[in-house]
Amino acid sequence: MTRSTKFLLIVFGLLVILFFLNRRSQANLTVEGTGIFNGNNDEVFRFLIIDGTDSLELTRNDSTWIISQADTLIIKNNQIEKLFDRVLQVKKEVIVSKNPEKWSTFGVSDSLGKHFSFFNENDISIGSYIFGNEGQDYQHNYIRDKNGNDVFRTNDNVYFLLNSSETYWGKSPPKPETDRENIDTTSAS
Repeated sequence: MTRSTKFLLIVFGLLVILFFLNRRSQANLTVEGTGIFNGNNDEVFRFLIIDGTDSLELTRNDSTWIISQADTLIIKNNQIEKLFDRVLQVKKEVIVSKNPEKWSTFGVSDSLGKHFSFFNENDISIGSYIFGNEGQDYQHNYIRDKNGNDVFRTNDNVYFLLNSSETYWGKSPPKPETDRENIDTTSAS
């Protein structure tokens, strides 16, 4: 082998080693989160959303969902799907604080945050969290277990989905159409 070939092989070998070392160190930087709900969606029978003095309760009866405060509204199924697909699937990524005095900084204090709880068929709490949306990060939220001190950053912004307005979750039923063919227009009073 010539001297230049040996040199190229050594440089190539060093580059391969550096590549694998870099790849290994980058793998340590990926953020793995833990979900707030790891069960089956069929286990959830009730949601409770509290935002300040406003609250909303969504209850499942067999396979249909109703709004407890406004049982005349028809539930918007796409909103329920978002609740299951995004809110229940949100992950706690990075711990940002363990200090209860900093809760207001992240909007997860009892008075500032949006309370989100979900219950099973026997009305036992499966999860109860407080979501906050303080700061300039619009791609993430902050979350705290209702009975815990640790504040985490979430992997997704779901704060806006925790709406306590009945009209966000439901719509008025369609008005019945009158049967115009059976109206007697010949007799006038």
